[in-house]
Amino acid sequence: MPFVHPYLKVSSPYQIVPFITRYDKGDLSDMFFNKTINTCDTIPRVLAFMRKPVSLQGPAYDNEGLDPLKYPDEPHFVAFFQLEAGVNGFINTAHGGLLASLLDETLGICVETYRMLASEELASLLTGELQVTYRSPVPIPSAIMITSWVRRKEGRKWFLEARVLDKNGLLKAEAKCVYIMPRSAI
Repeated sequence: MPFVHPYLKVSSPYQIVPFITRYDKGDLSDMFFNKTINTCDTIPRVLAFMRKPVSLQGPAYDNEGLDPLKYPDEPHFVAFFQLEAGVNGFINTAHGGLLASLLDETLGICVETYRMLASEELASLLTGELQVTYRSPVPIPSAIMITSWVRRKEGRKWFLEARVLDKNGLLKAEAKCVYIMPRSAI
């Protein structure tokens, strides 16, 4: 996948990280991602990257963490997915619900890695709203890239955005979402 190469370079501002929901944690969490769509005929491979901590220093970093508005085009988290026929909706086309799930999961990991690097409180966050706009079909088999950003935080709410791109950089879908820390976690 040539579109992955820039992220693998030593000079890249990104580092490889585990796509944590793909791993069995010994409980019943994340079963959809670590069992159901972790097969040779669904999504056999995922490669994830987060911005390196050193990338969070300098003019965009202050005592309150990364100011996402200063570098709006640089994603905080990037994931590549190999999609196979087991995720078809229409013939040789990825199911839209699967794309929404991939967006939601990628956004969730994005906000968690961002919070970790910014030394934010790590109480649970839940998806409060997910708005997906589909731009064009994703053919199967193929590889896609999802780029995601933390845009802002307001109290218990985190606002994020993501894009699904094909190997040629064409926009396939985009999402806006709100993650909310439950009142019980405060």
